[in-house]
Amino acid sequence: MANPTTNYGFVLPTPSDLVTDLPADFEVALQGVDTQMKTNADAAIAKSIVDAKGDIVAATAADTVTRLAVGANNTVLTADSSTATGLKWAAAAGGGKILQVVNTIVAAVRTTTSTTFVDITGASATITPSSASSKVLAIANLPAAYVSTTGGTGYAFVNTVRGSTEISQGMTGKYVSGGSGGTLVGDIYSGITMVTYDSPATTSATTYKLQFKQAGGFTFYASDSANFPISLTLMEIGA
Repeated sequence: MANPTTNYGFVLPTPSDLVTDLPADFEVALQGVDTQMKTNADAAIAKSIVDAKGDIVAATAADTVTRLAVGANNTVLTADSSTATGLKWAAAAGGGKILQVVNTIVAAVRTTTSTTFVDITGASATITPSSASSKVLAIANLPAAYVSTTGGTGYAFVNTVRGSTEISQGMTGKYVSGGSGGTLVGDIYSGITMVTYDSPATTSATTYKLQFKQAGGFTFYASDSANFPISLTLMEIGA
């Protein structure tokens, strides 16, 4: 016999063999077909390995496959060497996108004479990041912050706190009495705006708040009326 086929190498009878060797030749040829079909069937991936729309056949090792179940809506397939398949479904990349916004407004008078930081009542907001890799943009605005004094020298401060950790600090303008600068008395306005890009690294509810203090023996007004409210805005930014 001769004339091997191109794809599988089955041996087929030559014309001269058809007279004397036909039965034996066909037996060999059909046995080759049977063997190759069995080999192909054994190597095929069974349809039963998947059982839902969107399932994926993935490798766990050389010559070893398994089912990777379809992910949740709006997730993407990404490489992860810690998983059995080296793949996982993860939240779609959202770098730079605002995922949620939380805001609080304090439309009331808030004053202090404290020389250490104390909370500004009501000026707090809580946000629950959707991912530990998210950032939080904290924007504090005190448009009518001012000091009320009859003279002296000092400063007024506001800080933004995450939990008990200070993440930013702002300061009103310095006021002076005496010396070459003359005497400044009465109300000295110096609004404060602070923008802080924070990394809370958590998916737990996280509270941010504003605190204030003064240094110089005067009254610090973080807000003097409902017309100039204090605001604290938190934005979750996708990493």
